[in-house]
Amino acid sequence: MRCGLVSILALALASCATAFEEPRNTADMTYEGYTSARRPMSGMREVPLSGQGRYGDLARCADADLPMSAPESVAFAASAAMQTPPLSPGDMLRLTVPAGEAFEGNYVVAPNGTLTIPHLRPIRAAGFRVEVVEALVARMFVEEGIYRAGFLQLDLDVAQWAPVQVHVSGAVFQPGDLMLNDRNPELVQGSRVEAQGDIASGRTLVSALSSAAGLRPDADVRHVVLVRDGQRQIFDMSGAFTGQRMADPMLATGDQIHIPSRGCFQEALARPSRITVPGIRVFMSNLTTPASSNSQSAINSQSTSLPYGTRFLQGLVAANCVGGTQATNADRWAVLISRNPITGESEVIARSIEGLVRRADRDTFNPILLPGDGIACYDSHVTNLRDVISAFSGVLTPAINLTILSGAAR
Repeated sequence: MRCGLVSILALALASCATAFEEPRNTADMTYEGYTSARRPMSGMREVPLSGQGRYGDLARCADADLPMSAPESVAFAASAAMQTPPLSPGDMLRLTVPAGEAFEGNYVVAPNGTLTIPHLRPIRAAGFRVEVVEALVARMFVEEGIYRAGFLQLDLDVAQWAPVQVHVSGAVFQPGDLMLNDRNPELVQGSRVEAQGDIASGRTLVSALSSAAGLRPDADVRHVVLVRDGQRQIFDMSGAFTGQRMADPMLATGDQIHIPSRGCFQEALARPSRITVPGIRVFMSNLTTPASSNSQSAINSQSTSLPYGTRFLQGLVAANCVGGTQATNADRWAVLISRNPITGESEVIARSIEGLVRRADRDTFNPILLPGDGIACYDSHVTNLRDVISAFSGVLTPAINLTILSGAAR
């Protein structure tokens, strides 16, 4: 009996001594992963020049990560063409007519896009700029015989911009329909409603990109497409990263925004900006020894919310996976579970934590974390062996004691 137990124990100990099994992926991570920093680290010779992961991504893009010279002429030509947005349903207009108190007041563009003014037939307003609608209202007053052309003076201004629904697609983290500039009516001061004019800071292109959870690192930031009424405009939004001036047009209901993907990871875009997320949520697991629960590992909402641009190794520090007793805890492994947003497939990579800490070219294998990534840590072989011995001792000790007692009884 004891020989059988010893044999089982030997097999269990031998299984613990085997090497860590690296996860497999459908794509070749060296060439087809979302970022080249996800390439396998095991068996790769350390190179004296660090940052090979970034250079590999630049090679995929075949040019600089983000040029400091943005084509201003294209950006500002588009801005000038779309400086005043067309009206949308819900926009509130103020009509002022000298000696025409019966017509003065605030008017809201109806859901069907029309504007209704007393004694005038409904006027199509949605899709037209306010100056066009103003000229149309003046012409109708004259056509209806209410005012004479030479004496009519009126002003039509936007008193309050309404929320608008737009569609964002392409290289953003959360594409889909978005409602922009949705302000709480209780927070709108009466003095602002009575004042002339309004500004809708939440109804711009930058607001739309930010509301879609920000651009992905593979976004073609220099060719953001805005489609309105079948017309296509291109905007260069690289100023959000380079500090240069950039166009930020106001949007109207029905606008469609598309951000093309360059098919390559651009490290310069993986940081907080006006059109990227300030922080990300990462899922962490460190449920093995030296901690038996996430709470003991100090994994909480603060540690799993990280600044955008945080790398894998920093995330492992936040998960309490780095450090500890060197003799038993140093040789640990960790896996990163992420999704390739271009292909939609999950990508899993494994890293020797101590190897990632010690290598000079660590950034070659230290990818930037993305929203929704998962981190899991595995114990070292020494810790595994200790726990297996402890588990078997719990089984063998009663059996041995029973054998001794049986022999003594005979």
